[in-house]
Amino acid sequence: MPRLILIATALLMAATLAACDVFAPRSPEDPINEAGTFTQPDAPDLVVDNLRAAIAEMNAANYRRSLAENLMFEPTAVAQARDPSLWASWSRTEENSYFTTLAEAARQSTGHLLRLEDTATELGDTRFTLDAAYVLIVQHRRPDVPDTVQGRLVWEIAQGDDGLWSLQRWTDQELGNSPSWSDLKAEFGK
Repeated sequence: MPRLILIATALLMAATLAACDVFAPRSPEDPINEAGTFTQPDAPDLVVDNLRAAIAEMNAANYRRSLAENLMFEPTAVAQARDPSLWASWSRTEENSYFTTLAEAARQSTGHLLRLEDTATELGDTRFTLDAAYVLIVQHRRPDVPDTVQGRLVWEIAQGDDGLWSLQRWTDQELGNSPSWSDLKAEFGK
């Protein structure tokens, strides 16, 4: 009798495994689209590429991944004068919050772009500086806020102990009377 139960159990298990096709190959799943475009930043120019891709895709996770933990941001003089308390403690947390809010306002829109022109760079052993004129276009849904801002930025990108690079210091400068990136951050960072 025990031998009969053992044989019946083995047959039942074999039938179950055959029906489930446990060992059959399956179709691969589509990649997760939320991952976006991000390259491990083992060179400073990859941080710039990753930030531009994060903006084009409005990908807050990849934007945040490009920022150093101790990020420092210096707004334009006009933005600083307009709201000094906003900028007094601006850090990676506020930067992430502003961009997440902006990305939500731009969801389901396309045509986002960061164009850098008139660039000058300086590379040291563990520090890279990019000085460039910028035009930033974000197709958001807030009619009271411009979707195109421009100015001049200085990005200091530093290499961490792990060998990876991230944006550590950011200075924004206005160009004439045009709305700047600081103005956009102020609107979406409140």
